[in-house]
Amino acid sequence: MKNLLRNIERHLHRLCLVPSRHIGSPGAAEAAAYIGETFRSYGYPQAVEEPFPATGWRFGSMIFADLDNGSHDVPGVLPCFFSRSAEVTGTPLWLTERELEKISEEQVAGRLCVVELLRGGLDVRGRNGIAEDLDSLGAAAAVFIGGTDSVNSKLQRSPNLKTLGTVSAGKSGSLYLARNRNHRYFLKIDAETFPCSGHNVVAVRPGTGPFRAVFGAHYDAAPLTQGACDNASGVACLLEAARLLREELPEWTLEFAAFDAEEYCIHSDLPGGSEAYVTSHPDREWAFFTDFDCVGTLLGEEAVCVGRGEKLPAFDTVYPVKPIRYAGDERNFDKLKIPSLWFTSFPRFQEFHTPADTIDTLDTSKIARCVSNSLDVTRQICLKLQKGK
Repeated sequence: MKNLLRNIERHLHRLCLVPSRHIGSPGAAEAAAYIGETFRSYGYPQAVEEPFPATGWRFGSMIFADLDNGSHDVPGVLPCFFSRSAEVTGTPLWLTERELEKISEEQVAGRLCVVELLRGGLDVRGRNGIAEDLDSLGAAAAVFIGGTDSVNSKLQRSPNLKTLGTVSAGKSGSLYLARNRNHRYFLKIDAETFPCSGHNVVAVRPGTGPFRAVFGAHYDAAPLTQGACDNASGVACLLEAARLLREELPEWTLEFAAFDAEEYCIHSDLPGGSEAYVTSHPDREWAFFTDFDCVGTLLGEEAVCVGRGEKLPAFDTVYPVKPIRYAGDERNFDKLKIPSLWFTSFPRFQEFHTPADTIDTLDTSKIARCVSNSLDVTRQICLKLQKGK
């Protein structure tokens, strides 16, 4: 147990100290290299990076200043994932969801718009659609009012924007803008998208029999965050599962895949790492997929979420068993009707996708418990399937 805790702490610190691990960033490449090195040190000499085409994002800098308040910096704001470069000066045009239904080019062209989502905030597809509409109508930039205290850099994340700069505002930024909505502001964003390659990092332990299972966790993070819970915690579980299962279940071929690009939007022309993985290995018949994502929060409900459980044998676990939500990498395995087990810890506060997602929000003993319990469930399922039960 001491080795497990020590290793988890090492993985967390190594990944969380890497600069922003979003797709196409130097931080993502550094994280992939560390994961590959760790797999090899754990007895997987053939661990490889599997590339796939992707769209990357580079962020340089942002200035968002209140010109009527001595060029005071607007607090609590970040650029949104996939924002484009923009420069605009003026009084913002505030738009509610209802007003967005009837906007025109004449209203928004060249303007700084504030998108005030009053009716629940829509999902990411809805917010992406708003950004794409404003982009097509010639708006210069858009500020999205968020629903969390901290700033969600994934509040809007459309890769299809041509010229629109996008900004996310947390509680402090939203209140500041609302109090000073008639002020003049200067916004300048230096950012760009570009074609790149994502990289899944994969280790395989061949088995002697026909049985195959896959374990996964995404290593990329929301831009400009540590991504501790989401998902350095899951990568730590994946690496330790690979270490501990190295000599077990000899009749099973066990695959361990660290996925890139999970933090993409769900978009048919922009596959994430797990989608690239399943499509590039069409001949593999996986019995089940185990996903580690958002594990070990200090204040969070531990659970195992199961998809297509009717295809799995019964198993015992100390965790509550819940239905899966298909919000992450497991959805791409579900498309192939492969059962999924998602080990997670639903956080009490929505730190993920924000700068508040830091290593000090995690409990390493919970992460170690997740590893132990996931391996116990794995052993039960594999042995029962092996016996045809």
